Amino acid sequence: MKWMENARQAFKNLNLSRKMILSYLIVTGVFCAMSLAALQLSLGIYDSKLYEKSQQELEFFIQQVNAGLEDVEQLSYDAALDTQVQDQLNDMNSLDYLSLSYYYEMQKLREMLTNKILLYPDVKNVIFTDRNQVTMTVGMDCGEIDSRIYQSLLEEFSQKRGAYAFYPPTQEHPFLMSGRDILKKRDASLDYLGTLVFHTDIAGIIKRKNEELEQKPAMLFVYSSEGIIYKDEEIESIPRLPGLDAGKGYQMLRYQGERYFMCYQKSPKTGWMYVNLFNYSEIFGQTQTVRYLLLGGFVLIFLISILFLRYVSNVITRPLAQLTRSMKIVETGSFKEAAKILPAEGRCDEVGELSREFGVMLGQIDLLIHENYEKQLVLQDTKYRMLQAQINPHFLYNTLNALTWMLKAGRNQDASQMVVELGNLLRAAFAKDMYTTVEEELKTVKSYITIQQFRYGKRAQFLVEQTGSPGHYQVPRMILQPLVENAVYYGLDASLERCRIEVSAAEEEHTVCLQVSDTGNGMTEEELQAVREFRFQPKGHGIGLRNIKERLDLAYKTSEFRIDSKAGAGTRILIRIPKHELENARELEG
Repeated sequence: MKWMENARQAFKNLNLSRKMILSYLIVTGVFCAMSLAALQLSLGIYDSKLYEKSQQELEFFIQQVNAGLEDVEQLSYDAALDTQVQDQLNDMNSLDYLSLSYYYEMQKLREMLTNKILLYPDVKNVIFTDRNQVTMTVGMDCGEIDSRIYQSLLEEFSQKRGAYAFYPPTQEHPFLMSGRDILKKRDASLDYLGTLVFHTDIAGIIKRKNEELEQKPAMLFVYSSEGIIYKDEEIESIPRLPGLDAGKGYQMLRYQGERYFMCYQKSPKTGWMYVNLFNYSEIFGQTQTVRYLLLGGFVLIFLISILFLRYVSNVITRPLAQLTRSMKIVETGSFKEAAKILPAEGRCDEVGELSREFGVMLGQIDLLIHENYEKQLVLQDTKYRMLQAQINPHFLYNTLNALTWMLKAGRNQDASQMVVELGNLLRAAFAKDMYTTVEEELKTVKSYITIQQFRYGKRAQFLVEQTGSPGHYQVPRMILQPLVENAVYYGLDASLERCRIEVSAAEEEHTVCLQVSDTGNGMTEEELQAVREFRFQPKGHGIGLRNIKERLDLAYKTSEFRIDSKAGAGTRILIRIPKHELENARELEG
């Protein structure tokens, strides 16, 4: 993928020190991440085991509470099927419920029921309802029952035909109401004899079972769809508890500004939710401390390792960096300065060996340069003189030929001016300096143009212009005049129409741009390609384009020499050279 290729390239472009540090960061980061993941996994397993243990304890507690509820269910069963109770109710049903005898028999039934609930301290009372809807309460007063709730409970008893049913406690009535219908069993007729409703202190059962445990739940909540059934008395605010459809599980939560572990399970028998909540920070504070210490230790070791590796990488790569800087200085030609910053002697490793070999190479190169320096100067000067020798005959021949015809025609004043301009050209051609200014080069071009203007008259239109202030910048001598001369010979002479030749010099931000263009016949693509590759043989023995290009290459490290032409649309030659003041010409020449 593209981003992977970009990342790979970016890594390759880093220096050695950063590559070492980055590689260490990746390896160490992976190791730390794996270690922290393993630690987190172990703590997760620990939390899971904690949940399993808490779930087992909570399930055991639920079974104990259900056992207490089963005692109440058994009480209702025993009371409903008790022979004495059945006989007593059968006798009562034969009497008028408004008679004194019925009231007397009702008192006997009260004694029977009282004796039964005395064995169950959590059962606070029992309410008997006969088939005439006459009720009798045996035991303590548990408050008034909502008539609609009581009536719906009686209807549920009737639908279950003697089976056990219950209604959970509510905020208004904090007692478990349970019981069943009493059906006649003696003759298997199952006639309705009455209903028993027991009020059970379910909170008392839960509290007693809680106190019987060796390890008591920290905070216990029991609730149903009707609301809270039980909670510790000292608990004022209730945390956010799971819904009844949550089943069983555990979770972490924030309660009263601290972290708590909550374990919950729903009783399949009653449908009530049991929740055990304890302070996770207090019990597992040491585990959390160990986790933070390990994390801090990893970070500290990581940072110390980075600092140590950075120091080691600098020790290893510093000589390479010095060697790299030395090589960059060599590019500027300062061999002595490059040798000064090479790594100190005494290293016997690969870097030391490379530095010594590079130092030897610098010495040899410096020696060769000094031995051949004067030879190179002589060669360059000889080449330039040869170029001058090519220029002079060319100018003289054309100019003297024009003077002859002017003198024969009696144009003495024009001939005199031509002689002056010829002197300017010869002075420029025979000058000892290889460089001149753009302004002086344009003057030389103007002298040449003046001579050619005399020769061609109205057939030629010459224009010389400047943009900016390029006049004081240095340029190799006699590079524009040959281009104008070529424009005359290949543009003006070959054209039957009037030809326009323009010479321009423009100052740019970092360069000077020189152009010579004509409106002659131009060149075909094949001819242009031959000229660009310097395969075109110039007329006579004047300066060719190749010579101008070579002089530019001798003078500048970077320059532009471009030839553009199109058949029927003329030719344009562009030269772009760096800006250099004339006083720097000697340095460039050397």
